[in-house]
Amino acid sequence: MILKWLAVSLLWLCCAGTAAGFELQPLTTRNLSPATLGFGLPALGAARLLPGRTGRAQFTFDLVSNFSESVAAGERLRFDGETYRAALSADYGIGSNFEVGAELPLLSHSGGFLDGFVEGWHDTFGLPQGGRDLTASDQLDYSYAHGGDGFSLQSEQAGIGDLSLRAAWQCWQDVSKSRALALRVSLKLPTGSVSHLTGSGSTDLALWLSGEQRLQAGTGVVTLYGGGGGLFSTDGDLLPEQRRNLAGLVSFGVGWRPWMRLGLQLQFDGHSALFKGSQLRELNEFAGQLASGGSFVLTDATIMELAVVEDVLVNTAPDVVFHLALKRNF
Repeated sequence: MILKWLAVSLLWLCCAGTAAGFELQPLTTRNLSPATLGFGLPALGAARLLPGRTGRAQFTFDLVSNFSESVAAGERLRFDGETYRAALSADYGIGSNFEVGAELPLLSHSGGFLDGFVEGWHDTFGLPQGGRDLTASDQLDYSYAHGGDGFSLQSEQAGIGDLSLRAAWQCWQDVSKSRALALRVSLKLPTGSVSHLTGSGSTDLALWLSGEQRLQAGTGVVTLYGGGGGLFSTDGDLLPEQRRNLAGLVSFGVGWRPWMRLGLQLQFDGHSALFKGSQLRELNEFAGQLASGGSFVLTDATIMELAVVEDVLVNTAPDVVFHLALKRNF
């Protein structure tokens, strides 16, 4: 199913359309750890909204490799497997200062095929394996037990994830358009499955600011961007007794556009703990990941975004994520 979604989305996005000006925007990355991917953690989003009566369609694909094992008094956690997340989204500008949109993901969990590659990558760059090389390769085990509570997924599953509706307001932009600030909001609805780990069963509301500053340098345009806010949610059905109903969000990054058709980026995404009552850092510590990549003009109508994401705060996010997004304005 996920391969059909990928093929149809690529064909649709690469069809002829209105040529879009190339401006660096925040990478559309977020924490996709098994315990957090069903919650309404938003990607930062651009500080500049779409002009009125224009839109943007986007296809996003994330290949996520997880490996983490932790044991504490009365707790046992194992995240070993791969997740594939494909999402279609669309946004539309209303007037000069408003934007609305929606995103629907499709998720698939499996044992995957990347263990050998990731182990080799870690060996090459002297990175710790964290026990990955001591276990059987390409197996699926997303499980957590805490007394009589927890969850377990050990067989391949796929399905629709949680639908997100979103809106934004351009609250400030200077005359030169070198600086901008947008207020963004998203509402995530429980359309996925908790038992298949494609949803959390909760309704989540996120509210945050996204800002940017552009600087003209001799080697190109440098963009500094960032933002933060809060995530408010119901208990849901995934570890409801341990759920924190309020979490803080933060993202910041830098982009450099040395040529008109190419931009390079480095971006940090973080959030406070989504769960309580646990001694494990996977659930009850500030989470942080670092994405390195960028964007380039694929055709006059399509921009491609590529990034590799790693858990700079170890075990609070996936071990590694390979991220791709295709964007088309209309």
